[in-house]
Amino acid sequence: MSNPYRNSLILISDPYAQTRNLLSDVLRGARFDNIMHAADGEQLVHLTEDYDPRIVITTSRIPKLSGLEYTRLVRAGYKKVPRSLSIIVMTNTPTKVFLDIARDSGVDEIIVRPFTAQAIIDRVFAVLDSPREFIDAATYIGPCRRRRTPEDYGGPFRRFMDPTDDSEGALPWESDSARQVVRMAVQKISEGVADLSVGDRKKLREVFMMVKETQAHADETRDALMAAAARSLARYIQAVGAAGMLDQETIKTHIDAMHTLGMLPSGQHDAREKLVEGLQNLVDKKLGRIRAA
Repeated sequence: MSNPYRNSLILISDPYAQTRNLLSDVLRGARFDNIMHAADGEQLVHLTEDYDPRIVITTSRIPKLSGLEYTRLVRAGYKKVPRSLSIIVMTNTPTKVFLDIARDSGVDEIIVRPFTAQAIIDRVFAVLDSPREFIDAATYIGPCRRRRTPEDYGGPFRRFMDPTDDSEGALPWESDSARQVVRMAVQKISEGVADLSVGDRKKLREVFMMVKETQAHADETRDALMAAAARSLARYIQAVGAAGMLDQETIKTHIDAMHTLGMLPSGQHDAREKLVEGLQNLVDKKLGRIRAA
């Protein structure tokens, strides 16, 4: 596979070496040969000034300078750094509030964790092949926010500057990015449970933290019913896990219901609500039986 941009410098900034190396491997697989790393915001600024990267991929939360603070610094005109520098920001919290702030900061693209290799490549080629017009106005400096993805776009996510909701009046949790995060979080729980053996308390704690992470994502995007489903599963694990009395069918029922909740729109609120009520009743019955025993 040829790559006309193979010598374009890409600067990756993340506090974790594992993440930096993972992104580098993905980019090298797409024949990008010129890659540098920064472990914190201070190093990111210095390398940007000294080496003039074509693209910066940075985490939204890095020590000493956040990804959005870095974006605002560049857009405001930092020393000799081009204000039109392409900046891609990674985040674990794709709430509507965050996306709005990121857009207004002048970010070119955003990548939601956990991400796929194809999502990384799509974002990088998006800013290389189809750069947005750069706007320098009194109230906004950055790539044009009005251009939308062509209807036949076939990538795994819509473009960052597209509306985050699928339709007018949609809730924050109905955005593509928010749904993707929750779906992958639920899938992570499913994979964790598959490896869970009786008496493995360490693995059980890991699964419990996965459930709490899913609840946090749901809370951030204001999906009260998904959050309630996660709380129901967490309550069950916390109540019976220490005794090694987990019922796999109860856990599977929760995971299946959470997958379904991730697909049902807000227009089917009653169906979503019944799913959650069923989970809560199931846990109540299971815990009642255990107490009786």
